Amino acid sequence: MKNILIIVKKELQGYFNSPTAYVVLVAFLLIWQFLFFRGVFLVGQASLISLFDTLPWIFLLFIPALTMGSIAQEKSQGTIEFLLTRPIREIELLAGKFIASLLFVAIALLFIFPIAWSLNKFGNLDWGVVFGQYLASVCMAMVFVSLGIFISSIFKSQISSLLTTAIASFFLVIIGFDIATARFPLSFVPYFEYSSVLSHFASMARGVIDVRDLWYFISAVAIFLCLAYVMLLRNKYGSWKKINRNTQLGVAMIIAIALVSNVATSRIATRIDLTREKIFTLSEPTKKVLGGLDDIVDVTFYRSEQLPSQFQPVLRQIKDTLRDYEAFSGGNVVVAEKNPTAQPELAKEAAEAGVQEMRFNVISQEEFQIKTGYLGIAVSYGGEYESIPFIQNTGDLEYQLTSFIRKLTLEEKPRVVFVTGHGEKSISADYTILNQELLREFNVQEISAPTVEPDDPTTEVDEAANKLEQAQVEEFEIPDDTTVLVLGGPNREIDEDTRNKIRSFIGNGGSVLYLIDGIEVMPQMFTANANENSFSDFISDEYGISIKENLAYDLRSNETVSFTGGSMRYMLAYPFWIRSKKAEQTPIASKVENVILPWASSVEIDQGKVKNKGLEITELLSTTEAGSSQSGQFNLSPEQKFSSRGLEAQLLAVAAKSTEDSNQNVRLAVVGDSDFLTDQFVQNNSQNLSFGIEILSWLAQEESLTSIRLKNVADRTLTFEDETQPNKIKFGNMAFALFAPAGFGVYRLTRRKKIKHLTYGQR
Repeated sequence: MKNILIIVKKELQGYFNSPTAYVVLVAFLLIWQFLFFRGVFLVGQASLISLFDTLPWIFLLFIPALTMGSIAQEKSQGTIEFLLTRPIREIELLAGKFIASLLFVAIALLFIFPIAWSLNKFGNLDWGVVFGQYLASVCMAMVFVSLGIFISSIFKSQISSLLTTAIASFFLVIIGFDIATARFPLSFVPYFEYSSVLSHFASMARGVIDVRDLWYFISAVAIFLCLAYVMLLRNKYGSWKKINRNTQLGVAMIIAIALVSNVATSRIATRIDLTREKIFTLSEPTKKVLGGLDDIVDVTFYRSEQLPSQFQPVLRQIKDTLRDYEAFSGGNVVVAEKNPTAQPELAKEAAEAGVQEMRFNVISQEEFQIKTGYLGIAVSYGGEYESIPFIQNTGDLEYQLTSFIRKLTLEEKPRVVFVTGHGEKSISADYTILNQELLREFNVQEISAPTVEPDDPTTEVDEAANKLEQAQVEEFEIPDDTTVLVLGGPNREIDEDTRNKIRSFIGNGGSVLYLIDGIEVMPQMFTANANENSFSDFISDEYGISIKENLAYDLRSNETVSFTGGSMRYMLAYPFWIRSKKAEQTPIASKVENVILPWASSVEIDQGKVKNKGLEITELLSTTEAGSSQSGQFNLSPEQKFSSRGLEAQLLAVAAKSTEDSNQNVRLAVVGDSDFLTDQFVQNNSQNLSFGIEILSWLAQEESLTSIRLKNVADRTLTFEDETQPNKIKFGNMAFALFAPAGFGVYRLTRRKKIKHLTYGQR
């Protein structure tokens, strides 16, 4: 070990005493960060994913430049003989050079942490993923450094070593790509994909330390260093024949063990999940559902043996997830893997279960070809099926599987009833995506209530509509087994009989979700009017919670919309589409970070009336401190100048329930907007959907599964207070990457130059 440390010290001094090393380091950091900052603020996410996407390609030049002289320079200068005749073994020489080069790369990679820290100040960065990305980068550098040392041991010329290492590293990266596997049968693709350093780097960079990836990196390093060892022995003895046969056999066995062990460990699914939300670990709701099973649930994984390379990581994650389901179910989840491609009867079985044969493009023989295959899952219980026809990514795989199992095994579901007839949103037209998700956990129904007849209908259409509503008066009844009632944005008057039925429902322990629009918006005309029939009067009288007739806005946290002006399209910040902030320490919808509320009205609390009613209020959503509102005259244009006077947080959503000493059992939620759950907004922001389901689950007093979905969609949006902050992050980090190494280099080289002029005694 002492010899290795001496060589490490010697090599590091060689790096830090050379101006070339500092030039290479600064060039590497500046190019890497420039490519990252070019697009990170356009995406607007606190994430380093794009930074590490470019790293393998930059390593193709940086590491070969670092390792090209490891052995080749010793040969060209004639110092290799001096080293090998000293009491230093060849393996010690290689280990010392390998560790020194790796330490230099690891130090260079530390510059990611100032970037991560600066982004975290304006967003929600997952530090577990950052650590996984750093570790993955160091592991990938291990492979490239060992490869560079091996190739450097072959040549005397450093230029030849540089070019050959760059080319070999390039092939080690792209070996799993379609361009490399195009001329091989699809059955070989999994082996090529597993051999690619990029696939293991990407796997670990997710924030997962997997034993298979770690062993791949370790075994690759062992293979390349063994080959370098053999080359040093050949240089020492002059020919292959003079190398001890036992040494040759030992090296061959190490390489063989490394190759075979990778095949063996490919079936081991031991991993450590570093992500903050434990994305790649089964969540507690899933474990609770699996632990509560008292009968067998069959999960059939239909997959083709021959799938393109882009599906290999997906296939691996699916298998790992299914193993976890089997392990935590105590034997009540039985997983079967079938290949319908080769057997027509299995293809028929898969089609009946809802798993489809899909077509996809692959590159073969220098052209695109269409292939077919299966990659789907069917869950069956009691003769009923739920299926995922084709799995393109595993982002919501756990959520789908758990919701299928719960849906099939749950004997009785709570009933959620949506009231219509007064201009409310409909689950069949406006809330279709919400309806699909609710059906996984609830029985969902829509009932129509009567509207108060206008005094003077002016058209035949109005008369026909009134007759239809009158015919529905006698039919309107809230089902006895209703758990939650939803009113989604009424804009026509609700008659007293319907109000009394809602009061009676609440008095009997029912829960209500009020989605109230204080303002009626006409976006095509860029106009809005006060909603006189918003039902806010009922909520105010009953609970002391009122929805104001205003439009709230947020100058700091909002959405960007596409706006057409003349023949051009512009992207403008739109303060009326509020990226609302979740109240701190709120147990309701605790996993939700923020919700987009378009054209929302602020909520006001009458504390005296709330206290008299025996209610406990929980604030749910609000604007930031840069919030305000418009009232009276409304202008929806995104190009207007929003007033910045008297800015303060605007309350947008609350929940209420009876206090413990109250003799009532009231549970309700009020949101000053009904549009945020429509298909348009839940498609663009899945947290809107999750918030809606979480609130309904709280009202129904049921545990929701949306925490499973939310762990994959944590909000990472960058929020800046002014336009100068992105530039400060960008140029500040690039300046640090330039001046920190350069400044240290100037100091060290200047100090070294002064020491050279000193006598031994002066030193």
